[in-house]
Amino acid sequence: MAGFRSYAWDPLLIISQMIAMQSIFYFGLGTIMYVLAFFHFEEISLDRIFISKRSEMLDTVTLFAYVSNCAVTAVGLWYVVQRSKQCLDFTVTIHFWHFILTFCYVGFPTLASWWGLTLVSCIITTFVGEYLCRYTELEEIPIVGTRNSNNNTSIP
Repeated sequence: MAGFRSYAWDPLLIISQMIAMQSIFYFGLGTIMYVLAFFHFEEISLDRIFISKRSEMLDTVTLFAYVSNCAVTAVGLWYVVQRSKQCLDFTVTIHFWHFILTFCYVGFPTLASWWGLTLVSCIITTFVGEYLCRYTELEEIPIVGTRNSNNNTSIP
């Protein structure tokens, strides 16, 4: 995990983080859908991931896969991004690119359930990712040479 970063704008870092987060999103979603579809004896296809126009409602496997993938993506935010201020930005970017890929695969998504699931997924991922990142950001920073409760060394 990367340590403290400066606030300098680093486009290579941002692009690599976006690629990593998009990969985590689709790898997690595909893995969860594969496992769930295997146990429900259903077929797995790209129509499930991109929620085809041909399906009029979301089935339980797809719904549960998207909602549980929020946790996988949030852990990815915690590990890759590490900043609570950037969780919303990266989550919206992930779902924006998912919209673009859905548009390329099936056309403009017209299902209200697709839009609702995308919005709920975005909200859950953002809140859980911010919680995890904020929890890490609020940890105590050890300062070398200060008085510690375990040993009574003082500042030299």
